[in-house]
Amino acid sequence: MRILLGSVVCLLSVVSARTAIMPPPWADPASNPCAAQPRGWQLLYWPADGKCYKIFQIGAPCPETMELAPAAGDGTTAECRCPPGTAQSPRDALCHPIFTRASCTKGQFFAPVPVAPGKSSSRKRWGICRDPEPCAEQSEIYWPRDDKCYPRLSRGPCPRGELLVTGEDGLAICSCSTIGELSRYHWLGGNGGCHEHYTKGPCSEPGELFLPGGTCGCNSQLPHYHESSGMCYQLGSVGPCPQGHHFVVTSDPRSSQEDVVRARCVCKSGHVLYKDGVCYRLHTRGPCEDGHMLINSTTCVPVPCKRGRLYFPQEKTCYKIGTRGPCPNGQIVLYDYNVRPSLDGISYNGVCGCTNVLRDTGRCVTDDSDDCESTPGMVMINRICYKLYTQGPCSAGEWLVAQRMPRSLSLWQDGEPRKPKARCECRPGYKRIVETSNEAADELLESNSLISSNGCQPPAVSLAKFLNDNVKLRIV
Repeated sequence: MRILLGSVVCLLSVVSARTAIMPPPWADPASNPCAAQPRGWQLLYWPADGKCYKIFQIGAPCPETMELAPAAGDGTTAECRCPPGTAQSPRDALCHPIFTRASCTKGQFFAPVPVAPGKSSSRKRWGICRDPEPCAEQSEIYWPRDDKCYPRLSRGPCPRGELLVTGEDGLAICSCSTIGELSRYHWLGGNGGCHEHYTKGPCSEPGELFLPGGTCGCNSQLPHYHESSGMCYQLGSVGPCPQGHHFVVTSDPRSSQEDVVRARCVCKSGHVLYKDGVCYRLHTRGPCEDGHMLINSTTCVPVPCKRGRLYFPQEKTCYKIGTRGPCPNGQIVLYDYNVRPSLDGISYNGVCGCTNVLRDTGRCVTDDSDDCESTPGMVMINRICYKLYTQGPCSAGEWLVAQRMPRSLSLWQDGEPRKPKARCECRPGYKRIVETSNEAADELLESNSLISSNGCQPPAVSLAKFLNDNVKLRIV
């Protein structure tokens, strides 16, 4: 009995030791003199004045808007840096919230400068003013946090009860109001909030949608109406459909023969209809036996890839994850993150992509300047590979063009090849707004001889302004 009791005590001691909370590095008095004080694990030593300060406090001894934090390297010394969710602007040296207007001109947003892969983040997390990316549709709004466009007055990336609109600073915001245009989307019952029309919205009854006029209901004249069930479902949702389908309006010839356009149940993208009536995602197990995957609507084949490799249908070959494989320069083999394993099963399909993507160009962030500048039409600026004749790091109305080099200069200087340089110039037909240089771009990119400005004005801007001020359109 004593032996058994001793074993139990020993086991509990081991478990307790394994589950003990490890103190942070700055809680060691040997490296942080402040740690010896009461509640010293919340204090950091500042060598400049020999005093102790509370960790993560904003302001003194740090500059305005910066916080005192453990250094990224050893975690024992103190440093000043921008708080999470902010970055330092070269315009005023202050930390501003990212993806907001901050100190930028109207219509621009403050974005973090990406850190090249393999490089540890510096003490200064820099940010720069950027223009929103153009959207394919005029009715869409660009959301910088995920680099996507969403329909205006839709929920988009907003929390429940808010809709996407353009704010006073010209940037997208999530909002709700009982006055103005948002009042038409406001729900008066329950907890209120603004909801997109023709969606489930605040409605609780099955088969009802939130309709214009602030009511929940269903109408047989809507394309959302499902005849078999007599209910309405949100377009693009699963609705009344079987697994792997979604409820959408299609260009089915049968629709033109009907008096009312109807949504139908069709297979989702990347899925095929199997003989059991269910849509399965390609290159998953689907209806196949263990160890097999579905390659078309009728055929299952043994999984051709070893562990750690993914299948590329066009090459009919498997490539190791994380290698370049068949991908373009600067990209690697990755999992297809559009697949949801809980619904679709494990996917053996590989895709090309990169772990560090530059928002403005869609290219991978890289630190290999030789690899970048050896590619025709590309130039390296601040460890970021940009494509010439795109906006890149330039201001609105500008594009990145090659810096012209006089013929008298040799291509080689001091035994080293001259690296290609680039400059920001107005796009054809655009006119320079201000001839002074952009301070942020000058300070951040000075070493790359990038010449920028405050932007260029399109030729039709005066006409557009006249029409906007003088022509009133009535929406029927």
